[in-house]
Amino acid sequence: MLKNYIKIAWRTLFKNKYFALINMTGLGIGIAACLFIVQYVFFESDFDTFHKESDLIYRVTHSRQENNVLVENSAMNFSAIGPTIKQDIPEVEVATSLEKQDCIISAENSYGDIISYKENEVYFVDENFLDVFTFPIISGVKEALKQPNSIMLTQSLARKLFGEEDPVGKTMKIVNFNQGVNLELVIRAILEDVPENSHLKFTCLVTTVDKPNSWRFIDKYAYVKFFPGTKVKNATSKLPAYVNKYLGNNSDGVTNIQLAFQPVETIHLYSDLTKEISVNGNGKFVWFMLLIAALILIIAYVNYINLSTIKSMDRAKEVGLRRTFGSQKGALIMQFFFESLILSFIGIFIAIILVLIFRTGFEGLTGVTVTTFFWTDYKIWLPLLALLILGSFLSSLYPAYLLSSYNPVQILKGKLPIGSSGTFVRKCLVVFQFIISISLIIGTFTIYKQLEYMQKKDIGINMERNIVVPAPSNNFESQMGGRNFYQKMQSFRANLLEYPDIEGVASASAIPGIDLNWRRPYKRKNAINKNSLYATFSISPEFIDQFEIGTVAGKVFNSSMMSINEMPTGNTPILINEAGVNAFGFESAEKAIGEFITDTNGSGMEFEYEIIGVIKNFNQKSLKETLTPIVFRLEDGSSIEYYTIKVASQNVSSSIARIEESFKQNFPVSPFEYFFLEEFFNEQYKVDQQFGKIFTVFAGLAIFITCLGLFGLTLFTSFQRAKEIAIRKVLGASVFSLLTLLIKDFVKLIILASAIAWVVSWWGLEQWLQGYSTRIGINFFFFAFATIIVLVIAFIIIGAQSWKINKNDPLIAIKQE
Repeated sequence: MLKNYIKIAWRTLFKNKYFALINMTGLGIGIAACLFIVQYVFFESDFDTFHKESDLIYRVTHSRQENNVLVENSAMNFSAIGPTIKQDIPEVEVATSLEKQDCIISAENSYGDIISYKENEVYFVDENFLDVFTFPIISGVKEALKQPNSIMLTQSLARKLFGEEDPVGKTMKIVNFNQGVNLELVIRAILEDVPENSHLKFTCLVTTVDKPNSWRFIDKYAYVKFFPGTKVKNATSKLPAYVNKYLGNNSDGVTNIQLAFQPVETIHLYSDLTKEISVNGNGKFVWFMLLIAALILIIAYVNYINLSTIKSMDRAKEVGLRRTFGSQKGALIMQFFFESLILSFIGIFIAIILVLIFRTGFEGLTGVTVTTFFWTDYKIWLPLLALLILGSFLSSLYPAYLLSSYNPVQILKGKLPIGSSGTFVRKCLVVFQFIISISLIIGTFTIYKQLEYMQKKDIGINMERNIVVPAPSNNFESQMGGRNFYQKMQSFRANLLEYPDIEGVASASAIPGIDLNWRRPYKRKNAINKNSLYATFSISPEFIDQFEIGTVAGKVFNSSMMSINEMPTGNTPILINEAGVNAFGFESAEKAIGEFITDTNGSGMEFEYEIIGVIKNFNQKSLKETLTPIVFRLEDGSSIEYYTIKVASQNVSSSIARIEESFKQNFPVSPFEYFFLEEFFNEQYKVDQQFGKIFTVFAGLAIFITCLGLFGLTLFTSFQRAKEIAIRKVLGASVFSLLTLLIKDFVKLIILASAIAWVVSWWGLEQWLQGYSTRIGINFFFFAFATIIVLVIAFIIIGAQSWKINKNDPLIAIKQE
């Protein structure tokens, strides 16, 4: 019996080539899209689960409220948490803390040459780091972290520095002048490269002599690992007492500091804190893509149901004969099921071919590598096969039920109009497809408009044509034989300004697009300290003009203030932004001019600063984040981290060559690197941009599959109405009237689908746009345009079919009928 089902199913599909081709193509594309999206979803949702007992690992986060208003919600925390939290919260098995820095690393290779690189992912860790996290060691042991001045390299960095030779036991140097880092370290171990699905993305681990831990500065990331069986809620309930024990004496009754435990497995997709250690994904995006995958597969099967229902006219006599000879409904359902199942498996074969062809493009689009895991993991294939079998069964159920419910005597007499119920169901399925297509088109336009808005909106600072060069290190240059470092810095600037295509050179401790981690406990003179830490930005006098930042009140730094001790009043000048005016409690920007704020160092010594100007707010980070209160100091040479060089739009390549030449002349041993500031700033929108591209590609596939279904429906509808159309043509009907005859029903369905899609899209987009603090409004032009696009597609498909029918001889159609 099974063999008979398969044989008849195969003959039926082979006989109806157009029907089979349309369905197999739609299913193949749908399954391929599902495979790609499932791989993407698995990768994104699998972050940090490779650690042993990852469900027990949590990050300690920090938030701060002032007057019941949340002013900070940060992934970073106090450096004292790592050493103390295990003592006060017994549920914690082990705790660790780490600090991330940009450093110049250098080592001597086997040829005696000094090789140096700027590494942005250097982690300074304590001895417990590898007790919390699982990063496999290739050579060496994790106990090396207990030895001061040791370093562990990832395999990639080891090869980058030493090639294929074993570097364990060798020494190397790490320098970050502005952070006071100047270390000679022994390489103790080599680690496997950090997996792509890790939110910790270090290239090396450094352990040094323990520094004094602080409850004053927020400068590290703290993690804990609980004992198995721990109820995290119980541990969380002890955090307020823990905070009060160490920070109670510093509380002013206004500021409220809170700590929380955040599961490490949720960080990548569901953490939206400031000062994240790496760029996170977006959980809503990921699950929305899974929804699109489901919709694509549903559309493919809806095509099958629609075409099967219409095609049932051709199989009426076959079903009538089967019923007459005693065939039961169950047998008919099984026959249709096997036909659908064969289509599905052919679709899988087509999907595998498509995956192999477009694998590279998918990896470039998503950054997800399609590995053997994709082909062999039962977590992907078993659900997919189950889904295909279920889809095959459900998609075959309705056509089989529809045909088997007819009176076999009436069928054999040729009386088989598909009743109103069949027509209604088919129209509902067509409307469903159009709703999805119109909604996806609206979503695509809105997503791109939001991304364009974020990238083009005036953020208060002009970054165009600015090239950033990381500044060299004084200590590094001095150790390598450099002399007169500060004179060389001025020489570097002067050399660049001699070149006509370089319009300006500024230096600063930071650049737009990065967190301002240099924070100081400023307060208004003679005011009570609220335990508030304010971002500090050290800039050269040229910075304000070069980036075209507006002035609200007072004046800005100028070249006569090259030294912070040259102010006429003898006070150190500072600037603040508009957000700083509010944060310090000044009534207005004008009234802040001439006022003083103070800063206290670790020894209790107080420093006084005079506010000489207030500048306009600008977005230091992306538009997703709120404006940050910033204190601007005049750089004195020791705080320079970056040079920003504004170049003319012509001859950019020659300008870069001139910058590199001058840099190497003045700083011969420091690595030269550069990047364009605007591109660097827009990297913050990488996740959004990636989502926009992925959404567009797969939305396009869904629309294409809908078009396949529309083509099939039009094709079979024209076949069904061939005699009617032929008679109309003989009687003088025009091509336009025939087109109208075929399309009018579809137009009604598209208008109905549009009404529903508009409501669904409006609700969905409102939910999505709420994730942006700066956002566009709902543009209803996109709604109308999406409907017009679908109508145009329908006209093109049906118009092409109408033109084809018009070319045929009507007498042939009448005779065949």
